[in-house]
Amino acid sequence: MSMRSPYPYGLEQNPFPSSPTPTMHDARVLGGRRHREARDAIVSCINDLYSKLDAKKGNFDARDFRLVTVVQDIGSGKTHLALHIKSTRDDVVCSYVDLSTISPKNMHGLFSSILRGFDPGYVEHLRSLIVDVLKRKAVEGNRHARKFFRPSLLSFFNSSIERLADDVVKGRREPDLRYLSNALNTLDEYELLALKKILENRFTDVSDLRSLEDMLAFLAVIARINQRFLGKVTMIEIDEFDSNMDSIEFVKAVINAHLPSTVVLLITTPSVYDSVRGLSASLFDRLEKANYKIDLVGSSTFDEIADIVLEYIRQNVKDLRFSMHESDIVSKIRVVYDEFMEFRNIRSLLNILYHAMEIAARRSDDLLSEEAIEEAIRQAYPGLRVRGSIMNVPIAEYMRIRREHSTNDALEDGVKQAVKNLLALMQEHGKISRVEYDTAINSISADAVYTDPSMRRTGVTVIFGRDYASMKGIYHEGVEVDRLVVLNNTGSSGSNGATFVSIDKCRIADLIYFSQRYSKKEITDIDVEKALLLARSILLY
Repeated sequence: MSMRSPYPYGLEQNPFPSSPTPTMHDARVLGGRRHREARDAIVSCINDLYSKLDAKKGNFDARDFRLVTVVQDIGSGKTHLALHIKSTRDDVVCSYVDLSTISPKNMHGLFSSILRGFDPGYVEHLRSLIVDVLKRKAVEGNRHARKFFRPSLLSFFNSSIERLADDVVKGRREPDLRYLSNALNTLDEYELLALKKILENRFTDVSDLRSLEDMLAFLAVIARINQRFLGKVTMIEIDEFDSNMDSIEFVKAVINAHLPSTVVLLITTPSVYDSVRGLSASLFDRLEKANYKIDLVGSSTFDEIADIVLEYIRQNVKDLRFSMHESDIVSKIRVVYDEFMEFRNIRSLLNILYHAMEIAARRSDDLLSEEAIEEAIRQAYPGLRVRGSIMNVPIAEYMRIRREHSTNDALEDGVKQAVKNLLALMQEHGKISRVEYDTAINSISADAVYTDPSMRRTGVTVIFGRDYASMKGIYHEGVEVDRLVVLNNTGSSGSNGATFVSIDKCRIADLIYFSQRYSKKEITDIDVEKALLLARSILLY
């Protein structure tokens, strides 16, 4: 018998990231139209660079360089986009650098962080390829390549070279680096230094690169090595670029160096971008002339965030029927997004959904429920409530009410019933006397007419989704009722003495939540006090 999947929708694992900072695994998922457009622009930049290199027939020294800027506020998905490119593009050798993690933020620290930003297996792969080139040369009879492997007098056979090369790759044998330059031909001092660092497994040791000029020359060599041995362009992603003067001078130097076959992706916020204008006019001018300028404005709209949320599940779900649940998920997170400013960026909403999925798994829920989302919000944001709610409507109930009463007809029916229940409660507690339901005031169908302690008769009618103008002239003060209260959600105002009360989504939720509890006989003494305050807030007395 098959075991039940631990998470809703048949998911084997929680699809949402557990950390505010995306991991390489999480970054492989990319949703949202703006983010996909940004990704496509970066890929176009990479393809354009390849086309220029192809036209030059493998001229590794061609100084083809591209600059891409990505600008938007915190939480807009800039880091996610950068890591998505790094984790999914096999046609680039990518180094990702987060400047906010570098201390002290000096030239050596910034340069070293670029070297450390390449994938862990990058140097090992390069070492293997370089040794393979030398092995082929040795097998072909190149005496410098053979001496590189330090063979004994009895190990000049090709099979012995194979074994020696394997020992060098695995670190069991130290090669003779004195023969490296002659074996590979025409290496300059920086190329020789870079290859030695790779072969000696000290790639990130920058102690022998003292000047900025040395660092830039070394980066240029790395770019040429990547193209020569891997056939790939180099990408340097600099995230959290700030207005620190060392950062500014270093980035400006990297851009001005025009590293060969390299794309520099610079990620920052609008405020930092603007501050660069006053701190370094020359860098600002270079950024303004970037090959591609990507602004992720609009990436925090609800449609963008909803698509990102769904994409995380789509990439993990196996049940082809999941699409039938998409509108349900969207409607639930829509309420959270609309009601709470705290969740109007993708980072915070994904955090809540991660915890909600964990809660749903513990509850063995088949779907992501309002209760699971509410519990996740309560844990992450203790004390968070629906703003302005008199009845203190729980978040889960608020979400359900908003979803189940999404049309004007449903809202009107719900509020009409709520008014009747509220007037019944008021009568029970002596606030009003006689109540008549579904009666008529002249030709107007009133939802209720009641008498207050002053013996004045008040009519109440609920009109949602339309104004009262079509009824102008029908009601006249003193005819059958002394006061007419019109509840509406359109902000309409009337004449002829009617009292119009425009009720917002929060007050609607209060009314329906009260009505549901009243119908189930779940009203407490505290609820009574709140309900009477609710009645006063909509001018029933």
